[in-house]
Amino acid sequence: MKKFLALLTLMILLSLNTTNVFAENSFLDTSNIENGIIGVTYQGETGIRYKVIISKGSEKYYYDYLGPETAVYPLQLGNGKYEIFLLKNLSGTKYTVVNSETVHINISNENVVYLQSIQNIHFKPDMRVILKAFELSEGLDNNKDKMEAIYQYIFSGISYDYKKTLTWDKPYIPKIEDIDTTEKGICYDYASLFAAMLRTQGIPAKLVKGYSDNIDGYHAWNEVYIDGNWVSMDICYDVTTNSVEEEMIKDNSQYHSERYY
Repeated sequence: MKKFLALLTLMILLSLNTTNVFAENSFLDTSNIENGIIGVTYQGETGIRYKVIISKGSEKYYYDYLGPETAVYPLQLGNGKYEIFLLKNLSGTKYTVVNSETVHINISNENVVYLQSIQNIHFKPDMRVILKAFELSEGLDNNKDKMEAIYQYIFSGISYDYKKTLTWDKPYIPKIEDIDTTEKGICYDYASLFAAMLRTQGIPAKLVKGYSDNIDGYHAWNEVYIDGNWVSMDICYDVTTNSVEEEMIKDNSQYHSERYY
């Protein structure tokens, strides 16, 4: 994965210096930038792979853009200047810049970004599983109780999908409705579903990717903002090990994040 990103970055830098084909109209929707999110819309060519890069300082996040509908991405690297690039695949790992824009954000509560619907945590108010989140939270007075109720729903209802495999040449983005309907998922699915249900209840939640001392290989889990602190939760691990409820909040030191959304 690191070798792939390094090669992709190199090809992008070459493209930035050589080939820039800018569209006449903006590809960026900044109408919700005060909530820490931007939208990308582009009518691309069928069968061509597109990517979005969101860059702030030395940090870069890479996303697939599947289009042609608007895809929403977070600006989760704090206040300041961001550069947004839309890239088109030429061949192999070589991409060229289709368009780029610079935006600035300055929001008082940077946790607001972790309440939004974005590409890999996509939800709408009328989705069945989101209505379920409201049902589970009804009558509960605090966020910790709501979090535990939603945790138990996913822990009890979603089993690990051992047959699902992911490859880097085939983009995969979780769909929370499908996860809830099939009642199966992998770590990425668990983290997306949990974050979506919590966010609709006003509880900031991150989808985190990286490594855990308890798991071999790349992994996804959640960080949830409860009582003024971010706590780590890993429903996928709990399901596959049949852990009990008392262990739902993990030791943060055992989780090592590389990307968060």
